[in-house]
Amino acid sequence: MKIDAGNIGKAFSPGIMSRAIRTFDRATTIVVLTCWGGAILIMAFALYTLNLSISAKREALEAVAKEPILPRIMNKVPDTAEIKSMVDNLQRKYPEINFVLGKDSSLLVTANSASNFRLWMTVLSYIDTISPQYRWTINEFCVGSRCDKATPMKALISPEKISFVVPEEKADK
Repeated sequence: MKIDAGNIGKAFSPGIMSRAIRTFDRATTIVVLTCWGGAILIMAFALYTLNLSISAKREALEAVAKEPILPRIMNKVPDTAEIKSMVDNLQRKYPEINFVLGKDSSLLVTANSASNFRLWMTVLSYIDTISPQYRWTINEFCVGSRCDKATPMKALISPEKISFVVPEEKADK
């Protein structure tokens, strides 16, 4: 079947169109026009939504491209040997305070006399400031009547070694 431009032109000629419109009653014409109007509105909304989706994707890709590559923070338990030298230095500097290094690199800091309270608190603060490569977690902390009578001040702290890893840049950008 051939499509002939002349036949198409005749089908949409004003005379044929006016006869077709006259054969429809008004209600049918309103229903058909409403359906076509609704279809056109839905199509326009779909195209608008598609345009928003494409522009949002483009903006997201631009934002990802502009985002800097940041280093990742890695936390790991340090070796006991790493902490041992620091504990030895602390023991020499603060002989009134007791330091016990655990197998899991945890550090027990105790004081046997209540008169050493300020010194004990200073030592705990000092441990945190002299080792910026470590993040210390307090596992146990007691003072006074909450502790054993033999050790009125006790703190069990655990270090995590902080290091940074720079991720490699992706080639598919």
